[in-house]
Amino acid sequence: MRLTLDDAAWSSPWRTRSTLEKALVCVGLLLVAATTTSLVVAGGVGVCAVGLALVARVPIGLWLRSMVGPLVFIVIGAVTIAVTLGPGDLISWGPVGVDEGSASRALLVAGRALAATSAMILLAATTPMVDLLAGMRRMRVPEVAVDIAAVTYRLIFSLLASATAISSAQAGRLGYASGRAARRSLGQLCAAVLVTAWDRARRLEEGLAGRGGVGTVPLVPARAVSTPFVVVGAVMVLSLAALSLRAGLS
Repeated sequence: MRLTLDDAAWSSPWRTRSTLEKALVCVGLLLVAATTTSLVVAGGVGVCAVGLALVARVPIGLWLRSMVGPLVFIVIGAVTIAVTLGPGDLISWGPVGVDEGSASRALLVAGRALAATSAMILLAATTPMVDLLAGMRRMRVPEVAVDIAAVTYRLIFSLLASATAISSAQAGRLGYASGRAARRSLGQLCAAVLVTAWDRARRLEEGLAGRGGVGTVPLVPARAVSTPFVVVGAVMVLSLAALSLRAGLS
């Protein structure tokens, strides 16, 4: 098992760009998407994120697969907002319904969430986690927060390796030969991975504590910031922010 998004970040043409300039654009788009009250602006943020992903040569298939998981949660959340108790103006199903106001709110929330997710996937697909951790340390983010992020990142690969090894062993013993056997093997796999995760997390914490945390890990050298990239990104983010502010005042 591999993290394809992380693999794409390591091979991205934007890998050599400064983390600061990429974070400036992506976090700026995220803030605009999270604060806007306009569906048009949210759509604009999403279009900008997708356009930048195309410029950065993020594989389209990888982008779509990365959006599937968040999209499921966004759709579930939007449906819970749209459906209200009582008959609705648009749709009625017995004791519940959908009226125009709840449908508009659900559509706006879904649009903002999709736009914000696109901005974060753009950052994740172009910047390896190692660069993000180094950037956080340069920005004087508290070491505790950086330690937690680093341990979580390393633990993901540890869990994936454990799950792969256990799953391969089960498959070699015909653990997935039938539906009943597959369900039993899946339960045993989850239990084994949970125990393994607990043990490795403890050992990883002790190892990092013995070395003084990730603060002792050498920093990835900082890259030069591209002024044209920052200017174009700032103009794009500020334009969207101005449109959002104007839409909020009108």
